[in-house]
Amino acid sequence: MSGRKTIEWLLTCPDPEGVEEFLLGLNFFNFALEATENGNFVRVYTNDEGLLERLRLQFGCELIDKKLTQERDWFLYLRLKPFEIVPNVWIDPTHRFRKNAIVIKMKPSAAFGTGDHPTTKLAARLMYNHLKSKDRVLDVGCGTGVLAIIAKKLGVRKVVAVDNDPVAVEIAKEFARRNRVQIDIKLSDLLENVSGTFDLVVANLTTNLVISLLKQIDRVTKAGSRIIVSGIPRVDDEKVKMAVREKSLQIVEEAELEDWKAFCLKTY
Repeated sequence: MSGRKTIEWLLTCPDPEGVEEFLLGLNFFNFALEATENGNFVRVYTNDEGLLERLRLQFGCELIDKKLTQERDWFLYLRLKPFEIVPNVWIDPTHRFRKNAIVIKMKPSAAFGTGDHPTTKLAARLMYNHLKSKDRVLDVGCGTGVLAIIAKKLGVRKVVAVDNDPVAVEIAKEFARRNRVQIDIKLSDLLENVSGTFDLVVANLTTNLVISLLKQIDRVTKAGSRIIVSGIPRVDDEKVKMAVREKSLQIVEEAELEDWKAFCLKTY
């Protein structure tokens, strides 16, 4: 994605809850809290140095690092309203939504959205259709962790989520904490740091990464496992189907939204 330049500020964060409440109160969503063994930090994406000064004066946040980065289309998510991603499961970017349903709080972040993208919706819908309560679920390329959180909220036994971006891993951990779910979230390039087998694997990736994942999917699946892959442009449909045939996987369901495709596959 492309756009204008903005500045990423890394600050110490002595009071994470206070900082979060303060920024959300300003309707400012372009930040990510990080809790590490070395302390609490906040990444803020803005060109407004006045905001940084307010964080310093009110919360004692001190600057550690700053760098120029790309202002991506995640700013569009600031206009998002709560939406139903699958039946009876709502995504709430506002944190003010009240409904008698499963409500998942997802703040738009610097690297990822909230689940509103067609590829995420497709993956969520297929996962909803094929999820079983006793499943062990693996989310590959988890981003914010929205698919992993949905799976856990729907009552599955165990969820592991991986991403090769350290910022994504921290954001996913933050959202899991905020939504009060236990998910094993770790840094991994595809299946590099994943062990064990899973009943359902979900991956919202690019076409090439989906194909790379399918080539090694035997490592984490067993007979009868379901594999949901999304992030596939419609023009790449046959390319992915060829990879599916090469692995002798069964296409159980395929779905399409706008110019995107997703598949639910099954192992024999």
